[in-house]
Parts: sequence; C-alpha cells; structure tokens
Amino acid sequence: MQRFRESDAKYEYSPDHASIGTVQPGEQFEVESVEGYSGYFRAPSDFMPESYAQAEAHKWAVVGPISVAGAEAGGAVAVTIHDVDVVTPGVVTYGAYGPDVDPFEWWDDETGADVYPVEGGLVRFDERTSLPTRPLIGCLAVMPEEGDVHAKLQGRYGGNLDCRELRAGATMILPVAHPGAGLYFGDCKALMGDSEIVGPPEVGAVVTASAVPVARPASMEWPRIETAEELMTLVSGRPLEWSARQAFRELLNWVAADYDLPRAKAALLLAMVAHARIAQISNTDYTSYCVAPREVLAPYRR
Repeated sequence: MQRFRESDAKYEYSPDHASIGTVQPGEQFEVESVEGYSGYFRAPSDFMPESYAQAEAHKWAVVGPISVAGAEAGGAVAVTIHDVDVVTPGVVTYGAYGPDVDPFEWWDDETGADVYPVEGGLVRFDERTSLPTRPLIGCLAVMPEEGDVHAKLQGRYGGNLDCRELRAGATMILPVAHPGAGLYFGDCKALMGDSEIVGPPEVGAVVTASAVPVARPASMEWPRIETAEELMTLVSGRPLEWSARQAFRELLNWVAADYDLPRAKAALLLAMVAHARIAQISNTDYTSYCVAPREVLAPYRR
C-alpha cells in the first residue's frame, strides 16, 4: 500500500505544488497526518511564549498534493475514508475562557497546553473521565482553482472544514479544478463536538483512504459527504446564517436532481427531516452543513 509521509507536508493548497505521488481509482493508500501543533507540546511544561509562537507558525500542516489518475478539471473526485488511526496523544492549547470575555477573543487568550493520552480507543480527559474517540479529518481538499490558499482556510475546494462527520465510513465529493485533483489531508482530531468554539484534541494519525474520479453533478457547487445513513452538504462563508441557508439549498438541489420529487415538495420534506449544523465558527469563514437521512429519501430514489 502506498504511504504518503508527513515529510511532504505543506502549509497551503496550491496548483503550483508538484504532486507527491499518484493513486489509481479505488486504490487504498495511507497518509500520515501531522499532529496539529507539530509536536511542540509533548507535556504542559512545554508551553512557553516562544514554543507557542513556533507551534502557531507550524499549524495546519497538510500532506499533499496526491494525484488521482483519471481525475479531470471540471469533474469531481469521491474520496472515501476507510480508517483514521490515531498515533499520538491529543494536544490542546487553552486560555481562561473568562465569563466576561467575548468568546470571539478566546482563541487569542491561549496561555497553556495540555496533553490527553489516547489508548484503546479512549481519550483520557482526567482521572474521572475517559471518552470514546471519534477521529475525524479537519482538512481535506483538492487544489484550488487558482492562487495559493493557506491550509487553515476553506471553500469550494474543501479545506479546513472541521466537520466531525468526515471520518471512517464517509465519502467526500469535491469539485476538481486541475488534472489529478491534487488531494491534501491533515488536521485530525481524536474527538470533537460541533462548532470548534474552543480547541479539541489535535492528534497525529494515519488516514487510510481511496479516491475515484466521478462526473461532477450539475447540481453541485460545494463539497458533499455521503455515509451509509446520511447525505450532507457543506458551505463556508459569512455570516453563519448565510452558510446554513446555502447548505440547505445545496441539499435541496441534490435531492431535486437525484430523487423523484418536485422541487417544492422536496423542500417541504427536508424542512421536516433535515438538520442544519455548525461544523466550525473558529475560522475566517464559518462552515455549516446540512444533513438528511437516506431512509426518508429512499422511496423517491430514481
């Protein structure tokens, strides 16, 4: 199995990057995802102003670009996640989260670090609480259409979406702007709730994935995720309510195109069963995702 090393990490998505290798359609491959703080904090005592500045300068490392044979500009690529194997402890930086401080400023008030052991599928929070891991991939992208984009950002090319559903068993569909697509992986977390208002445990991981070029659906403008149970659309922008409404529209476009339902009736059905959720509100643009259960749509499948 091909394995793409963390030594090939970048800090931006760019059509000017040389491919680090090519995978065939459906071929499983492994990607080493760099721990979010690049190993600067192995213990709470490692946190100092100097180490924090260095860690911040090396955040959002993504490994890529990986070419997918047969992927063409104007098409799409479906990336299936088979496994996210956590290989480091979980690292967080944190502040006081004061009750009188605007939560917008919490990210600028980080004054310490902590390290959570991850063993046997559990994150050990403290001596009283251990939580089951639910590893996810924070950043999955293709090369953007033009320009260099910092890996902390996101858009129609994917990127730092921080959607907790991008995990083993999920398939993300991304629009392709360049031959080979140019996949980037990174920013894995051991466990994360919706919105990333404060930082979850960043982990190093080995991602096992496969990718297949697919025709880009005419109804698709933003990334999609499919699982065995659900369909999801992800949109990033400001304000958050714009992202949420556009994610609903993207899902409606999908359902109206693929299911035997008039558009207005599809909208009314989604109004009853779809959920607008927050992926992240910690970034330059906010990401919302809209989710619909497959079982409700199954009777209308064309």
